[in-house]
Amino acid sequence: MANILHRFFGLEDADDDIYRLAKIMSLLMPVFAITFMLSSTFFMIFVAEALGGGDFIQGLGLVGTLVVISLVVQTLLDYPTGALADYIGQRFVIASAFLTYAVTYFLIAMVTSSTPFTLLVLIYALQGFAGSQQSGALSAWFDNNYQSAVDGDEDRKQYGVFQGRTGMLFQVTSALILIPGSVLAVIWGRAWVFQIQGVMSIVLVLVVLKVVKDLPGVREEKRKTGLPSMSEYTDLLKGGVSYLFKEPWVKYVIIGSTLAGSTIMVYGNLILFPLYFSYLITDVAVSSFRTVLFVPGVVTGERSGIWSRRFEPKKWIPRFRFLQAAGFVFYLLFAGMMYFFPPPVGPSPAIDLVIPFTSFILMSVPLASIIPMIIMVVTYTITLMFAAFAGILTQREMIDVIPNEIRNSMYSLQPTIAMLFAIPQIGLFGWLIPVIGFPTTLVIIGFVSLMGVLIIRHGLNQPKPVMAKKDVAKKGAAVETVEVTE
Repeated sequence: MANILHRFFGLEDADDDIYRLAKIMSLLMPVFAITFMLSSTFFMIFVAEALGGGDFIQGLGLVGTLVVISLVVQTLLDYPTGALADYIGQRFVIASAFLTYAVTYFLIAMVTSSTPFTLLVLIYALQGFAGSQQSGALSAWFDNNYQSAVDGDEDRKQYGVFQGRTGMLFQVTSALILIPGSVLAVIWGRAWVFQIQGVMSIVLVLVVLKVVKDLPGVREEKRKTGLPSMSEYTDLLKGGVSYLFKEPWVKYVIIGSTLAGSTIMVYGNLILFPLYFSYLITDVAVSSFRTVLFVPGVVTGERSGIWSRRFEPKKWIPRFRFLQAAGFVFYLLFAGMMYFFPPPVGPSPAIDLVIPFTSFILMSVPLASIIPMIIMVVTYTITLMFAAFAGILTQREMIDVIPNEIRNSMYSLQPTIAMLFAIPQIGLFGWLIPVIGFPTTLVIIGFVSLMGVLIIRHGLNQPKPVMAKKDVAKKGAAVETVEVTE
């Protein structure tokens, strides 16, 4: 079993400590995927329909307001909770995040068209609080332990393979859970699915507290260092921000990446599911189609860590960001699709796909949606591969650029900045989409993504800071910054 896991994760030369990390990640990734993806197809539509009196398009404006509230809460708390995780350890912050998610799922199960808007404000605020705790915490925990335990991974290529394979686990599980989640919603109702997610979130709290623990070397370093004082905690808060603006490479790469990433939030919160439901109408049809779209993502996720070894990050990260899913080319292609092949209006001839030997319609596809579906499948297949490459190459660069003592802070700072960029866009487009339409919106956010890519390219041309371990007679091991021009 050990040899199989070593080969699967590309860790043939890894020791028992890294093998333990691999086992933990192989457990957590599928469970995370099941918990979060079970209702992902209809969560936003469920809220939009409740707010719009059954018409999700009419509810988009208020959904945009709720998403802004969630993002504002997450923005305010993301960086402080990241520093808190550096202060007390990632395990407790991740567990607290899942406990908060459990509360939000139980509350969302109570929502109907007569639910007071204030309850939805509370739900989305709690969702933002949960997201602020979760963001960056697991990645920071893994990267801290990996960097501590591995010295011989040249250019972090082994790390890239590992990231690709764990991403594949998440993609596979996500794809497999979409249809069951929608089928359960059809049979027992969407609210029942939300309650299942609440129970699973509580289970995850217990799992995280049990398995997300530092390796002996990291624990020993923390034991020697001791728990930071409150003044040291405030220093951690300041350290991430000051490091961001101190190093030009870090500043431009992170700001560019977060600006481009902010458009993903706009697309995911306001456009993605209305687009699917406009063409495919039902929960099961949308989840079935999403499962089809996940298949190429599984393949590219698994191969990305291996294939990305062929590409030099400085040269290829901007190119892949330009071509990636939720990138400039992607948005223009989808804008063209929606303009030239608009969603069907009213009753339309359809092709029904039925589960063999039953009368259960798995997927009903309007004939007018066939060409758009083909365009979406081809576009996602190609652009997801570029997104996977860009993500792996960027993370390979970041692991040795960010100091361990502020890693969680920095990993949380990035989504904070992305949300600061996304909040005004979501607030604006949530009300403008019914007026200007989806194609025009897609073109505008495409140019926002392009601006981010240009900033990334500028940053990669700056001198790159590289973290080098240095033994000194202080608290544990200190870290010095050595600037190397690539």
